[in-house]
Amino acid sequence: MGRKGNTADYAEELKKDYECWFTRWKEGWSDPGYPDGTGINGARGRIVYDKKELEKAGGEMPEEYFRPLPPEVPENYMARPKALWYGGIQRYRQYLADENYQYLCQVRDSLSRETIKHSSIDNVIGYAKGLKYALEHKDFLTLRRHFKYPEMYMESFRDCRVRIGEMLLKEEKQKHVPVEEKGGQISLFEMGMPHMHR
Repeated sequence: MGRKGNTADYAEELKKDYECWFTRWKEGWSDPGYPDGTGINGARGRIVYDKKELEKAGGEMPEEYFRPLPPEVPENYMARPKALWYGGIQRYRQYLADENYQYLCQVRDSLSRETIKHSSIDNVIGYAKGLKYALEHKDFLTLRRHFKYPEMYMESFRDCRVRIGEMLLKEEKQKHVPVEEKGGQISLFEMGMPHMHR
């Protein structure tokens, strides 16, 4: 966030940062990689900074300057844990019912090593397994990702299925490519010519 140098600018920033702190404390943060507590304390730190800059600038202090400083929270604090928990259960059921996810689970063991590797099927199936683990161990950060971005995981199921379909089609076509096009050598037997005996 850009910072400016006069009282009016810092007063506006202070107002925004108080609103930001309250929103993150009540609704949670949007960063998928960090818990809500990190974002809440970050907003608190900006409030401290804004007030110090207002003091340096001098002049009449805005109304927000006199508001109490919000408390620090534990870094691993997560807002709305109950909503995240029940939302995670709903998402997990949604994944299990998804036809693309079911397809991936059904075909996985029949695929070649190369297809498994290059399709990333294990990683994609792992999204649902990871969500189950998060529910069992109350990993609310992971639950929040699935709660807020379920479409991303559903798209991964679909995209992986399409990718595997393309790879299987390519493998099938490769079976019918003449040997000379594969770059291999053709034996006399394959050419229909008898072996010459010395």
